[in-house]
Amino acid sequence: MRTNPGATGKSEGSRAQHLIFYAVIGRLGVHAAYVLLFFVVSWYTLKPSTAARCRPYLERRFPGCGGMHMLRHIWKLQWNFGLCLVDRAAAGINGRFFFAEEALEAIRGLAHGGGRRDGGLILLSAHTGARHMAQVFLAGHVGRPVHVLGVKDRGDVDREAHEHSGAEAPYSVIDPADGPMSVVRILRILRAKEILCMMGDRAFGSGATLAVNFLGEPVLLPYLAFRMSAASGAPVAVVFHLRTGVCRGETRVADVIQAPVDLKNDPEAYRPYVQRFASLLEAFTAEHPYQFFNFFNLWEK
Repeated sequence: MRTNPGATGKSEGSRAQHLIFYAVIGRLGVHAAYVLLFFVVSWYTLKPSTAARCRPYLERRFPGCGGMHMLRHIWKLQWNFGLCLVDRAAAGINGRFFFAEEALEAIRGLAHGGGRRDGGLILLSAHTGARHMAQVFLAGHVGRPVHVLGVKDRGDVDREAHEHSGAEAPYSVIDPADGPMSVVRILRILRAKEILCMMGDRAFGSGATLAVNFLGEPVLLPYLAFRMSAASGAPVAVVFHLRTGVCRGETRVADVIQAPVDLKNDPEAYRPYVQRFASLLEAFTAEHPYQFFNFFNLWEK
């Protein structure tokens, strides 16, 4: 039960494999699915393709590590990722998921203005922890419409939580492939003081990027969030999502960044903000090394 084997986010598992997990969760419960997950993760850990996807990050997070130690890191990363996927399925199948509300007041305050100038709120995150369930939770608790910038592969068989019941998604999805029209829609959303969720650790399609330092080497990260902040007046709340226990998670606000409205229309002007995001993400991986699930070689030249 793996997703995100490369840049597409498409699940590696077959439809039948996913249905087995869904049946186990529905009939035997989430703990039985964890037992099955243990064997699935152990099998995938031994596959060279799994190691190839995990090593770029783990070799930089744990420099000099190899052999059985690296195998242990790969297993723990895959295990934590699998737990998040099982929990997401359980949330859709039996409604079991709980999100801590400590950060909710801060996000709600940002979403409702807090005395700032025009603009909504941009929640800039990464492929961490229980991010899928965080979007669902926030959509129902912040008192503002929520929109997500992203795309799901048409052939992906891994279901979002709401897809298990056939319900409508609690948030709308903006396809970045729409190009200039997606930017126009984003600006309309923010000027209506609504909330936009987006990822800062990978650009979609041909999205504009800047080279910044992450885990000791340069990577290309998108600066769209800060460009939209400067254009709309919306602050950028850098948030990271965690799995904290059985069907439990929380969102942490790492920083709030406001790009000046008079920022030059020059990509270099956004570099300090993108580097700030990369540094915050690096701090997150130092504290939670097995909850960063970007199975993509960010450092590939």
